[in-house]
Amino acid sequence: MGTDRVAAPRKRTARNAGGHQFRVRRRGALELRALQGFRMIFGSARRFDAEVRRTTGIPGSLLWALSEIANTANMSISALAERMALHQTTASNIVNGLVKRKLVRRRRDVSDQRVVQLQVSPHGARALQRAPGPHAGLLVDALGRLEEPQLQRLQGSLMRLVAEMRRTARGAAGETLLGE
Repeated sequence: MGTDRVAAPRKRTARNAGGHQFRVRRRGALELRALQGFRMIFGSARRFDAEVRRTTGIPGSLLWALSEIANTANMSISALAERMALHQTTASNIVNGLVKRKLVRRRRDVSDQRVVQLQVSPHGARALQRAPGPHAGLLVDALGRLEEPQLQRLQGSLMRLVAEMRRTARGAAGETLLGE
């Protein structure tokens, strides 16, 4: 998908002259730099996750959830889902993984038995102490350090990119994007 978009402007440069040729080449270079930026972001996240797994034996997503639970007394699954921007079912699956590894305990709320409260176990607290920081991961940490206007611009640009990807995916085979 991305290579088709980059290749097309290069073919046009042979037919066009002057300033337009320069603009087309510059745009192709910008597209490639943006692609390299995404590769760097995802590669860094993969390497960090591998380091977390080596150090703690758990994936980075579980470490992030564990740290969120540790930072909030008696956290609910819905609060964890909101905190991590996840669907509640996904958060529940993450909690199941934490409980299975004995890193977190579930407890029913005394006043409302429907509510499940999450607490970090002593084993989970030790895993957090061993884990490299930032516990939320490199991307979440970096986003947290951006100023609000930067986040707004980034959000706007990402929404436009997602819209273009949706348009292309629908045209390709009626497919939806991963995560929809």
